[in-house]
Amino acid sequence: MDSEIIIVPSLFFMIGWIVFVIVDGVRRRQQTRVFTEFHSKLLDRIGSAKEFGEFFASDAGARFLSSMSSSESGAPQIRILRSLQTGLILLSLGIGLFLLTNERTFSIEAMDGLVVTATAAAAIGAGLVVSTGMSYVLSKRMGLIERSPVRTDQDASRSV
Repeated sequence: MDSEIIIVPSLFFMIGWIVFVIVDGVRRRQQTRVFTEFHSKLLDRIGSAKEFGEFFASDAGARFLSSMSSSESGAPQIRILRSLQTGLILLSLGIGLFLLTNERTFSIEAMDGLVVTATAAAAIGAGLVVSTGMSYVLSKRMGLIERSPVRTDQDASRSV
């Protein structure tokens, strides 16, 4: 009876994780296919070397090259923010479970399970937060993160 406390949530977590991985893989494959089709059609429309040079000298050409070289999930800032978010959520979960064990009375087996889960969640969350800080510092030192100028509404209307 006690093993069901761990098996049932683990089973739901495993099924959810498998569904997430499959759906994310399909989404990425479709996104890559759309980008590839768009880029190939765009390159097909450029007929001569002169048009090719003019296109890549323009702002649109620079955006095209930057979109080919990186994807939305490849930016260090996005990965760092996702890691920080996950770390803070797990750390909060661990702290919340520790507070729950202090506020309520559980059987010894349930208490042991909650303490182990709280410790694991808090440790993984704290590790992710520390790792995020180190990734930020290293990315900043290596020049992967640069401050882009903040565009105001007036700047955006001038560029149109």
